[in-house]
Amino acid sequence: MINRKPEGYKDLLAYKKAAEAQELTLQLTNLFPKTKNMMNLKDQMDRSGRSGTKNIIEGWKRNSTKEYFNFLGFSIGAIEELKDDAADIAKGLYQPLMGIKGLMGGRGTMGAMGQGIQNQSPSTTSSPLTSFPPLKPISNPIPPFQPFTPIQLESLRFYPLDPTLPPIVQLYLKCKEILMLLNKLQRSLDLKMDQELTKPSSDRSRQRILEFKSETHTVEKQITKLGLVRLASGQYISKSEFDSRTAAGEKLELFK
Repeated sequence: MINRKPEGYKDLLAYKKAAEAQELTLQLTNLFPKTKNMMNLKDQMDRSGRSGTKNIIEGWKRNSTKEYFNFLGFSIGAIEELKDDAADIAKGLYQPLMGIKGLMGGRGTMGAMGQGIQNQSPSTTSSPLTSFPPLKPISNPIPPFQPFTPIQLESLRFYPLDPTLPPIVQLYLKCKEILMLLNKLQRSLDLKMDQELTKPSSDRSRQRILEFKSETHTVEKQITKLGLVRLASGQYISKSEFDSRTAAGEKLELFK
């Protein structure tokens, strides 16, 4: 049994960022065309954004560190899915979304949360978490959105977040930051379970196996650098000796 501040999750940076991403997701998906496919995508993205925050809350409320760890994993899965959907939109995979200014924006004309938000009603530009005042209309038309490539998206940094990027790209980057924070939180919980000896035996066994494989791999790399090979018998000989003996017809088997 563990004791936590009842609403301590609100102090977690990962939760704060996830809540902001959920809010931004709702703002952007509310701009989707009212077609069946786009409404299905909206529903999926909204669910992912909600799941990202709610699983952090549920994990916080659980009685064991292991349960908390597991629910953070559910949150990671949801945010990863939201990130991938945002990337698909930014890459231009959904043609009906390409011309939506509040979603795609126009470089150099964005406000704090993205270009083209001036086309939204006041109800979609404010929320309990953050307040985005309506932007003044711009006289020049927003240039056509150019889809991002996967390499371009990967090269963008989530901190500091560039406010001139299209809103959907900002959502993608926010998700990347949240994933980093959640993974960091999970690692701290994993260490805590090690220190408290509360990690399930199956997890401890799996971790020891992975550590053994990692150590074995490191040793094998060093052996290769030294020009040695390991025979099935466990004996180490030089690669040149192995080659010459097998060339002479001797049957030698390498360790597998």
